[in-house]
Amino acid sequence: MTIELAHYMEEYLQYLAFQGRKPSTLKRYRYDLLDFCSWIRTTRADKLPLEQKEVSAAELELFFNELLYERRYHTRTIRRIHSVLRQLARYEASLGRSHLRPVLELEPPNLAETPLGEDEWLTAKEKSQLLHTLSSERGLSEQQLETFPFYRERNQLIVLLMLKYGLSLREVHHLSIRDVKFEANDILVRYEEPSRRLTLEDGDKQLAYRYFQTIPEPVRPRYHSTDPFFVAFDFKRKTFHWSYDDDEPKRMTVIAMQKMLRMEVKRAGLRKGISAQTLRNTYILEQLRQGMTSDELISRIGYTSPLSLKRYLQTVEEMSRKKKETVSEG
Repeated sequence: MTIELAHYMEEYLQYLAFQGRKPSTLKRYRYDLLDFCSWIRTTRADKLPLEQKEVSAAELELFFNELLYERRYHTRTIRRIHSVLRQLARYEASLGRSHLRPVLELEPPNLAETPLGEDEWLTAKEKSQLLHTLSSERGLSEQQLETFPFYRERNQLIVLLMLKYGLSLREVHHLSIRDVKFEANDILVRYEEPSRRLTLEDGDKQLAYRYFQTIPEPVRPRYHSTDPFFVAFDFKRKTFHWSYDDDEPKRMTVIAMQKMLRMEVKRAGLRKGISAQTLRNTYILEQLRQGMTSDELISRIGYTSPLSLKRYLQTVEEMSRKKKETVSEG
């Protein structure tokens, strides 16, 4: 499908041309805006045009996380894209419109490569608390208790794949039933080339199979097909969704996974701001601290360059330095 710019984006580019901006600048702006339009249209569950629905802060956060952690764009490139969207948002605001309003409150990443902040990974206590809550009925309303048994294992598995196996949110979202080999305890991650194979522990394989069995057979992903593995749940009908347009189970969206994680974090009584990237950061730092080599970790998580681990290596060094200081002071 050919991706077109939202009408208000075309209007903005025409305004810039009228203001005398260089053709090369307009071409670069168009490229960045087309990329954003393409991304958001493939991410949203609904098919509403961008003009009819304001871009949310959660969507923007997810987009910039993908640029930083999935595509591994240079910080300067991300700041440039952020600047394009922010200038567009300011133009919209001057006309009394708010299609991109949340980007005005979103700060771009710093140019300097610095260690991760302490709020960007889970402590051992937070990790234990989250995993325990996922399988418990803590904080659930009577209405939620009715449907919880259907999607409990699904939610547990989504979190485990990021926190225990280092998958990104996009990789989890992209999984199809053909990628999950119950008989071999394997998961094939195909989101980007080259694909990579992960081996699940027996308990986690059993968890995955229990989730699979909770889906009623008429809407269950079909073996060896490209049907999505993680299926959306219809809370009103109290069953899993079937997409009649695609003739397959309805894939759980990235935004729905984000929302699920926020709810589980809140239910666990943990701090705000914990995201899918927080879980993956935790996995990467744990592996480095346990002695995994950079080359092995790069292969395990699908990175292509040692530079992608730079901030994590800096963070481990910083953690080690602080630990030594604490011991010496004691």
